[in-house]
Amino acid sequence: MQDSPAVIDPHRPWILDRRDDPAAMNWLQTLFNPMGKSSKLHFSRAWTFIFMGRVLLYIVPTCIAAVLAVAGIQTAILNEPVNLGPVPVPALLVPFVVFVLVTEYTSFVAHMRRLAEAGRSTLLAGIVLIPLILAMLAFAGGVAGGIAQHEAQVAKAALEKEIAADPVKAAAAKAEADAKAKDNPNAAKGPQRPGPPAEPKTARQMAIGGGIGLALPIWMLASFGAMLWTLLYVARMPNGGVGEFHTGSHIPENEGLRRPYETA
Repeated sequence: MQDSPAVIDPHRPWILDRRDDPAAMNWLQTLFNPMGKSSKLHFSRAWTFIFMGRVLLYIVPTCIAAVLAVAGIQTAILNEPVNLGPVPVPALLVPFVVFVLVTEYTSFVAHMRRLAEAGRSTLLAGIVLIPLILAMLAFAGGVAGGIAQHEAQVAKAALEKEIAADPVKAAAAKAEADAKAKDNPNAAKGPQRPGPPAEPKTARQMAIGGGIGLALPIWMLASFGAMLWTLLYVARMPNGGVGEFHTGSHIPENEGLRRPYETA
């Protein structure tokens, strides 16, 4: 007669490996100490906290602001820009941005610990930093493009001012515009924007707008790829690197410590 194994967690009877005991998890070590090791379940709990925190901190404030706007409540204060370093962020998304920046580090640490525990190269943890690196490069490129666009607008405005100040050039420009209107009469009948013209954007506004507009979609797409790698590879690695790739805790600790040829 064989003794039945002791229950590790009565609320989670599917946990068979004592290394995955939730009561033994140290959250501070799991999230902030890159020199240690984390079991499969401890890593999964930390990654789920990071992922759900990001989702909720973005969706909940955005939905609340949308509902308030539909109800007729002024939400301008929620969209007031708050400077986080050189980047202005809407006030309602400040907690989301701060949480993302902090969890970029904690996610890297959690991946390092999981890879180390499973006997894999911890250099692979750098994959989770690729979205941030790509976003930074895209932001720099977008900033350069925004500055170039602003300089082109300034040069165009200066040229128009110079032409307006010279009667000869002004007359030539008017004659050229009249000729174009005569050749293409439909162009002059195009829709006109009502109201006063919008104030021209400053160089900083155009630079940051271009940077964020390019960096955000690249960060989101790269983060989705990193998420798939985490879910399909890192989170499924067996404890100690012994056994098959599974979700959950399938291999008891006494079996996981054996050699692969002894687990059959």
